Parts: sequence; structure tokens; C-alpha cells
Amino acid sequence: MHHRGPWQQTASGRAFFLGDPRPEEVRIDDIAHALSNQCRYNGHTREFYSVAQHAYLVSKWMEEDGWIPELCYAGLHHDSAEAYTGDIVTQIKHIVPELRCMVAGVEVVVERALGIRRTAHCDRLTIKYYDLVALATERRDLMSENIMPFVWGDLPAPRPTTIIPKAPGPAEGMFIMRHWELVRKIEEAFCGRD
Repeated sequence: MHHRGPWQQTASGRAFFLGDPRPEEVRIDDIAHALSNQCRYNGHTREFYSVAQHAYLVSKWMEEDGWIPELCYAGLHHDSAEAYTGDIVTQIKHIVPELRCMVAGVEVVVERALGIRRTAHCDRLTIKYYDLVALATERRDLMSENIMPFVWGDLPAPRPTTIIPKAPGPAEGMFIMRHWELVRKIEEAFCGRD
């Protein structure tokens, strides 16, 4: 074992240390590749639907509703730490608090590496709202009818457009293109402030 603890090899061939993550180990190509190959809901969808496509849709819907590029960028990357931790279902995080701490540490490092600045609590609430809109839309379009009461209670209304799941390759491309599109828009907005 390495002196920094257990590590995993990323798609680009680099090492990422889950117990000692560092911003310089975070790469957008690794994130896009990993998220495009991870199925949402632990695979319990009627067909493959990636975390990358989910994140892309959250970001696009935020933009359609008029949110600034910086917040849409944070929306795109709200699950990017899962490229390194995996898409761990929420219920497991509640059962294993130590896991929740490890995931939170990776999230902080990934956000720092990507330059995400969440300046107010309302930013997280806004992103969470769109995450729940995605959940409502995904339940409608991609999942079986559930037989138990839903743990989150009342969800926001789903988006009117039906989600058409993409294969990993196209989902990876959409995610990467969206990332760089938002980076450019943020830079343009920043330059416009001068």
C-alpha cells in the first residue's frame, strides 16, 4: 500500500487517493468518462442511464430557467465526486456515517479542483431543487412504478420533455462539451464585469 493509503487508477492512468485526495489529481476527462459509465439508482432503471447524463440535464434545465453560468457549472458538477467514490445510494450513506465523511472530503477537493465557488447556502438549495426535479422526471421516464411510499415526500413537477437515455460514449461527449461551454461562458461573464 502507498504511504497515502489506498488508491484507485483512473481512466487516464493516474492514481486517486480516496483517503487523501488532492486537487491536482482531479481531471475533467476522468470525471466525464467515469460518470458516463455509472448507471443512476444503482442500476435499477429500465435501461442504462448515466450519472453524466443526469448531471448534464440538471445543468441544462438550470440554464433554461435563467440561472447564471457559474451556478449551472456547479449544477453540472454536483455529482462529479462520484467519479472517484462511485454513485453510492443515499440510503447507504445514512447507514454508514464514516462513508458520508469520506465522500464529503472528496466532494470538497473536487469542487476546489474545478473552481466551484458556492457563495451562499441558497446555491446548494437551488442545485438540490433541480436534482429533485431530475429525480421526479427520471422516476416517470426510467423507473418501474414503486410500491412503497417515497422517502423524499412530495417532489417538484417533472420536466415536460421525456428523457431519452444515451449510451456511455455520447453521454461522455455531452458532459465534456457542456463543461467547456460553461467554462467559456463564465470567463466571458467575468471579462464583461471589467
